[in-house]
Amino acid sequence: MDDDVRHELRRLRARAYGPDADISGDPVAAARLAALEELERQERLAPAPPPRPRAEPAASSAEDDGAEDDGADDDDDLREHRPLVRSRRTFWVWAISLAAVTALASAATALTLTFVPVPTSVGAPQVGTLEPDPDAETPAVFGQRTGAERAFKDFYGVTAFAGYAQVDATENRSPCVYLLETREVSEQEARGVSGNFVYGGCGAGIFPATVEFVVAEGMPDAFVERFPIGTSVQFVFDGENVGVFADRG
Repeated sequence: MDDDVRHELRRLRARAYGPDADISGDPVAAARLAALEELERQERLAPAPPPRPRAEPAASSAEDDGAEDDGADDDDDLREHRPLVRSRRTFWVWAISLAAVTALASAATALTLTFVPVPTSVGAPQVGTLEPDPDAETPAVFGQRTGAERAFKDFYGVTAFAGYAQVDATENRSPCVYLLETREVSEQEARGVSGNFVYGGCGAGIFPATVEFVVAEGMPDAFVERFPIGTSVQFVFDGENVGVFADRG
């Protein structure tokens, strides 16, 4: 094991046993560490090479020169024929570790190339949270009342209703949120859903109900004054509250 390999082993051990250990999340590095530790153990168990015979005293300077030349040739021969690993078992441990590292690296590469990642959020800031209105009546769009429906107070000319509505033939109920123009809600006493400003959306499972749109002409004047035309706005119902997000604060 040369100096570079020993340095690699020390570095991997620091990642595995040090105060900032992080190797558990890197299977390739963990496999490499196991292989190098096995290689080190085999080197410790390998018998020490027999001592080299002492050279006979030189009879003359010429013989000394000749002996030095022969010694250099012998060293060259030994280096040329010295095996890279000390035993057949060590060789197979080394070979298997390389194969394991290669397989793990290939698997990791394959996993990263099976799909193109898509961000789940654009990072728009939250600009408000709607205030509940327990006295308001929820619209009939939610069907049979469950007691979980919620109404929220006017938000710049817009009123939000949230609850759980049946969305398929299996009677599954998903979280939904609807936005209506406050003026029309007051006129119709929240018994219907109609008008120029009607938005709604439902979630599914762990995904929350959301409504998103770009502010355009025809929306309530107070809403357009707060969120100029062209602003992207999103309402998110997390099962308890409705938060408002926008790309312009």
